[in-house]
Amino acid sequence: ESATLHWKIGHEHTITQVDGSNKPVCAPYQFDKVLGIDYDNEGVYTEVAEPIVEAALDGFNGTIFAYGQTSSGKTFTMMGDKNFPGIIPLAIQNIFRGIENTPDREYLIRASYMEIYNESITDLLVGRESRKLLHIREDQSGNVYAADLKEECVNCEKNLLELMRRGDKNRHIGTTNMNERSSRSHTIFRLILESRERSEGDGSEGPI
Repeated sequence: ESATLHWKIGHEHTITQVDGSNKPVCAPYQFDKVLGIDYDNEGVYTEVAEPIVEAALDGFNGTIFAYGQTSSGKTFTMMGDKNFPGIIPLAIQNIFRGIENTPDREYLIRASYMEIYNESITDLLVGRESRKLLHIREDQSGNVYAADLKEECVNCEKNLLELMRRGDKNRHIGTTNMNERSSRSHTIFRLILESRERSEGDGSEGPI
């Protein structure tokens, strides 16, 4: 038997809640884009995230944000698995592919990974035994940042994914009524891309 659907996607990027008879029970909600159950992670990445990643390679700030109820699929959408990589692994592939296709520039990539848990901010790239709470600061230009957040330089896709896996092991895990293994925390994985024109006579290849 097919599962009962409680939401119906309409035209012009709308979605409507329906009852068991497929009749609307509320006015439709309208969004910039609505992706149905036939979309896999790669399709979601192509439709939503890829333009943001491409813009970041061109020097624009970008944010990819997943929001939803516990056990609604946020982690799978963002991380995926070995058969269906999520938005973050696909973005990392996209970034390094873009770097390889831009031989006239050299790049520096820095990564940080923080967790917000019970209104406290901690650094996931620091071991639990030496971890301390981080505080939000604002610089003279009005930029908000987490003070003392560790940043690590990476030079390949493999190192960046290993860095993320290391941080994931340091996340808080808790049990909820909906999910026996829920992180019960929010995380921010941040990449800083810096680039410059490659100097004449510089024989180095790939990202620095």
